[in-house]
Amino acid sequence: MTNTTESALITDSIMHNLDMDNWERSEHFTFFQSMKSCQYGFTIQQDITEVCELRKRIKSSAKSIRFSDALYFFATKAANTVPELRTRIVDGKPVIFDKIHPAFTYIPKGRSLHANCLAQYADNYAKLTENIEFSRQNADKNPSLTPKGGDKQNLLYFSINNGVAFTSATNPWGDCNEDSVPRILFGQVTKNAEDKKILPVSIELLHSLADGRHIAEFFKLFGEMCSNPEKYINV
Repeated sequence: MTNTTESALITDSIMHNLDMDNWERSEHFTFFQSMKSCQYGFTIQQDITEVCELRKRIKSSAKSIRFSDALYFFATKAANTVPELRTRIVDGKPVIFDKIHPAFTYIPKGRSLHANCLAQYADNYAKLTENIEFSRQNADKNPSLTPKGGDKQNLLYFSINNGVAFTSATNPWGDCNEDSVPRILFGQVTKNAEDKKILPVSIELLHSLADGRHIAEFFKLFGEMCSNPEKYINV
């Protein structure tokens, strides 16, 4: 890790308010926000064979790719490309951020329960992994479920359940008028009948902010990166 400082934990973004009088989604926003809960999601079985093969090749050349880092990078990069996945609710009103940052669970050294971490997003794999590793090391020293900045809405929540090859998943949510951060969960890698390595990936978000086609766009971008990891990963 080089030249990584506390800035790795700074998750600032530029926020723009959405004009309810002119926002195309205003009627849908009001409709779904009137419900007791409006979160929903999908789970896919993603082929990550090429990612695993790249990790093998890189490892043999005295370098390494941490699997979770690659997943966080691909998913955050894909989400930042879809405006609806950068849309949130702040003070009860819809806003859009110019960028969102990864927040993830991590079990600190010497502990059995997870801490919550966050890292500054970088549109560069090597830089983002530096930020993520700095965040992990910070959690090793100061584990917390409520890290500084963790209550902001310009985040993307990640968790990995390495023991379950799930076909569906749900997450804890707060009040949808205050808690608008999408949740992404990764599961256990398995092999299918064609000997392909398959990763369960679920996403949940607020229907008031995004539709199924926006989730489909996210999964398409994420899948493209998983199929061609060398195009996106620099080590």
